[in-house]
Amino acid sequence: MAIASIRNFGQILSRVQSHPTTYRAFSAATTGISDCTLSRTAEQLSQLPTIGYVYLGEVPYRKALEMQKQLCRRRIDEIYALPQADRADLNLRQFSDALILLQHPPVYTNGRRNHGKLQPDEIERLHALDCDYVETNRGGEITFHGPGQLVGYPNLYLKDHFLATKCFVKGLEYTIAETCAHFGIEAKTIPGFPGVWTSPTQKVAALGTHVQRYVTSHGFALNCTTDMKWFCEIIPCGLEGKTAISLQTLMEQHGKPNCDTSVDAVLPVLRQSFAKVFGCNVKPLEDVSPATFKFIQELVKL
Repeated sequence: MAIASIRNFGQILSRVQSHPTTYRAFSAATTGISDCTLSRTAEQLSQLPTIGYVYLGEVPYRKALEMQKQLCRRRIDEIYALPQADRADLNLRQFSDALILLQHPPVYTNGRRNHGKLQPDEIERLHALDCDYVETNRGGEITFHGPGQLVGYPNLYLKDHFLATKCFVKGLEYTIAETCAHFGIEAKTIPGFPGVWTSPTQKVAALGTHVQRYVTSHGFALNCTTDMKWFCEIIPCGLEGKTAISLQTLMEQHGKPNCDTSVDAVLPVLRQSFAKVFGCNVKPLEDVSPATFKFIQELVKL
């Protein structure tokens, strides 16, 4: 599932508006959290491993990207070094699943389909905003990450969770919707339009994932108190009111300007929502897997 391109956001939203069925789909959509199994049986749900979470604070995007690459490589090497019959035995592994939570300094990122396609003068313009630009191996196109945005990089071995990629992405969408519901915000998905939406034209969270040999990387970005000015720099002119939106702005619109929607306030809610949706325990990573925790910490400090 790709992150929706902010540069193409206007085209997407024009398609939404020109198709009344999409509006109806948004109005009728439900998250299904109360009975969410992500297509797994009760027996499978009873076998799910514990996921360790860690909050890293603010980490430069390039450093976090390299950390994900090395962690995925280490996990793939460890899992596939085992005989196939033993790969489901968690006791034979040193590294565990991890929900990596963090923020980034201002950065625009682009997906693998657009490598080398952004013109040099456009990249220079973004750099002039005191903002980095990075091309990645995730799906999708250009988007923004920055302070006030809670970014989540689930590093899961999907076979342990009996999940196909499509169900995994659906779980991330449900997690965001459940988090928003805690604040009284109705957030839904729109068929054919990646991300999580609070109206047919306002997107509160972007999603973009990468899966290699059933090990996941990248993930989601939830706008908590994000400064929306950054998104304006990559939205075509004439598309006011059809853009990304933050929880902070949504709460102001709902007459609750004093509601705390900071990353610190949203993080524990999202962690609980992730556990609820994915049907597993989520505990501090240092308790679940000291080796994984140490590996991540050392990479972030480099």
